[in-house]
Order: sequence, then C-alpha cells, then structure tokens
Amino acid sequence: MPVHTTTRTVATPADVEQLGALVAEPECALTDPPLHVPNAAGVLLALLLLSTGTPKEPRK
Repeated sequence: MPVHTTTRTVATPADVEQLGALVAEPECALTDPPLHVPNAAGVLLALLLLSTGTPKEPRK
C-alpha cells in the first residue's frame, strides 16, 4: 500500500525577490506615457453628414 506524504516548499525572501524580478517587467525610463487618441468615429460621421451628394459636372 503506497504512503502519501505532503511536503511544503519554503521560499526564502531572496527566492521571492528573484521570482518577482523574473515576473515583473521593468519599465523603460526613456519612453513617454501613451498618448490619448480620440475616437475617429465621430469625425467620420460628421464628414459623411456634411459631404455633398454625388459630384456634379461643371457648367460650361
């Protein structure tokens, strides 16, 4: 009959720090924060509403 024993792994603070360094991606100090880009759907809708219908031939 097999005997099962439970074991607990104990992590030292140095192990936890190493794991955190591997998991956490460091931020690059040279980049700017992302810029806000407004939603272009409103601009496209306004252009469609304000545009003229079909193009007309110029008068002679």
